[in-house]
Amino acid sequence: MGKKNHLERHYTKWGYIFSIPFVVVFAIFSLWPMLSTVYYAFCYLKHAGNTNPQFLPLIGEPLFKNFQEIFASKSFLDAFKNTFYFWIAQTIPEWLLAFWLAAMMTDRRLKIKGRFIFRTGFFFPKLVAGTALGGSLLIHLISFFGNAVGITFTASMIDGFGIKFEDLEFFTSVQFFIIVVSLFMHFGIIFIYAVAGITGIPVEIFEAAEMDGANRVQTFFKITLPCMRPMLFFITVITVVDGLGMIEIPEYFGPYDTFRRNLTLMMYMENQAFLGSYAYDRASAASLILLLMYIAISVLLYFTLIRDKDEARQKKLLKKARKALENDL
Repeated sequence: MGKKNHLERHYTKWGYIFSIPFVVVFAIFSLWPMLSTVYYAFCYLKHAGNTNPQFLPLIGEPLFKNFQEIFASKSFLDAFKNTFYFWIAQTIPEWLLAFWLAAMMTDRRLKIKGRFIFRTGFFFPKLVAGTALGGSLLIHLISFFGNAVGITFTASMIDGFGIKFEDLEFFTSVQFFIIVVSLFMHFGIIFIYAVAGITGIPVEIFEAAEMDGANRVQTFFKITLPCMRPMLFFITVITVVDGLGMIEIPEYFGPYDTFRRNLTLMMYMENQAFLGSYAYDRASAASLILLLMYIAISVLLYFTLIRDKDEARQKKLLKKARKALENDL
């Protein structure tokens, strides 16, 4: 018995030793910057390259002064509105397309050949640098939709359909190209995770559904989605992070002070911290706001869409029954 305990302690020691490099790198490059960001959010900087922070209450300023200045800024409100607009407009078609393709690729009754090639093709945009692939796609999109809108408007003028150029202006706007390119860049990763979640469900469950006469739609909504709730929560989190943290594609459309229609929260923080102002305090406060948004949206989606309500209800009933039993005793 003593020898066995000695061996367990011996192997445990080496586990801690091997984890030291990761802990050190994480503490230096992740933990310390995060703690510094939280501290800077409640400090004052002179915004001229001076990195000597002063804690706000020590200089007679309100603790939440940086947050008050941010919410009073029109550029931040524009970035806040644009970020949510892009995120919602991107996420809805992204989820529909990704889950539809995942359901088709994993359907045992369809037996699609070359599934691996399709999966690689859908995921390929995520592997390539967003700047290079996104820029190439933007050029083709602008050319295609510009010509299409021009032809449609001309045909409408000739045939009298009553379509005005303002009705088609959205298809040549900055917002439209940001949504389309972001959808193209990110739906592949959602598709891969959806495939992983579906293939992780035991085949016997789908076979039982087929024997009971369930069609594909009923199988997807009544069996597939409920059985992949943990993966759905993970997909929700990465969708929130990708959507609210978008920066590469909107940056294609020029300076922040010229085009506010493409200004996002990440671009606002970059502008505050690095592009001349060096307002690390306001940038840190904005990053904390973004972090709270990540947490709030993920929790809200979990409790409204992903959580198993029947299981939660059963737990409550079981807890009440235990309390009643304890009171009787």
